[in-house]
Amino acid sequence: METKTSTYLFQNTTDFPIRVTVMEDQNPTELHTHEGVELVCIYAGEGVHLTEYGNMPLKSGDIFVIPRGFAHGYEVKKKLSLFNLLFIPERLPMPQLDLCQLTGFQQLFMPSQTRKNCPFFHIGPEELASVVFSLRELLTESENIAPAYRTYRLGLLMVLLCKLTRLYSVSGKEDEHLQEGINKVLEYLNIHFREKIKVDSLSKSSRMSRSNFLRVFKLMTGVSPLQYVLHLRINYACRELQETRRGITEIAYDSGFEDSNYFSRTFRKFIGMTPREYRLRNSLFTIRKTREHDLPSAAAQADSQSNAAIPQR
Repeated sequence: METKTSTYLFQNTTDFPIRVTVMEDQNPTELHTHEGVELVCIYAGEGVHLTEYGNMPLKSGDIFVIPRGFAHGYEVKKKLSLFNLLFIPERLPMPQLDLCQLTGFQQLFMPSQTRKNCPFFHIGPEELASVVFSLRELLTESENIAPAYRTYRLGLLMVLLCKLTRLYSVSGKEDEHLQEGINKVLEYLNIHFREKIKVDSLSKSSRMSRSNFLRVFKLMTGVSPLQYVLHLRINYACRELQETRRGITEIAYDSGFEDSNYFSRTFRKFIGMTPREYRLRNSLFTIRKTREHDLPSAAAQADSQSNAAIPQR
C-alpha cells in the first residue's frame, strides 16, 4: 500500500508549529506519515489503528504517540472520535527542565527510530476528562491570535505534556523493562496470531509473572491478550471472506479458531453480522457478479458456468 505524507497541517503555522484538531467522526484513512510528532487521544467510539507492523484496537481512553515518519492509518468500527495534536519539538522553544529528563517523557516523545509500534497507554474516565479539557483549551487558543499567543500556547502544551507523562508513568510505563517486554509480545502476536497462543509462553517471553504480565498488557493496550489476538484473527478472516472463495469453515480454522461455531459467534460480536452476511455484502467476487448481470444473456450464462462457486445474492 502506498504511504502518503501529510504536510498540509503546518502550512499556516510555520512560525509556531503546534496544531490541534478534533475529529468527532474520524473517517477511515490509508497509511500516511506526518512531518511532526503526533499525539492521538481517543475520547469516544471504537476503531483500529493501522500500521505496517500490525494493528491495534482502539477505544475511549486510549492515548498513543506516532513518531515522525511512522506510517499509520485508521479503520472505524463505531463512530471513532479523537483529538490530534501535532508539533515539531526542535522548532519550539521548549524549556529544558526536569520534564525532558523523565524516562516516561523520553519513551513517549523520543522513542527509538527502529521500534515497530507506537508508545501507547490507556487512562480512566476522570483522567481522560482532564486530558480532553487541556486539548480543548489548546484548540480554542490555537484559533485565536491574541497578544503573547505563542507563549500561552507553549504553556498549554507543556501542561498537557506534563499530564501525559505523569499518567504514563503512573500506569506503569516508566519501567523500560516492562514496556520492552510487552512490545516484544505485541510484535510476536502480530505475526503468529493464527497459531495456538498460550498466556504462560507470552508471560515468559516478556520476563514477567503471569499476573503481572496480564496487568501490564491490559494497561498498555486497553485489552487482554485474548481480546487482542481475537481482534487480529477476525481482521484476517474479514480479508479472506472478502478476497477469496474459500469456505467459511476453512477460513475459521486458518484464522486460528478451532471451532467454527465459536468463530461465527465471535465474528458477529466484533463485526455485527455473521461471516456469511459479511461475505455477501463485501466479497469482491459477489460485487463483480452483480455488475456482470448487465452483460448479454449468452455471455452471462457462459460466465455463470465458469464461476459456479461464486456466492449468489
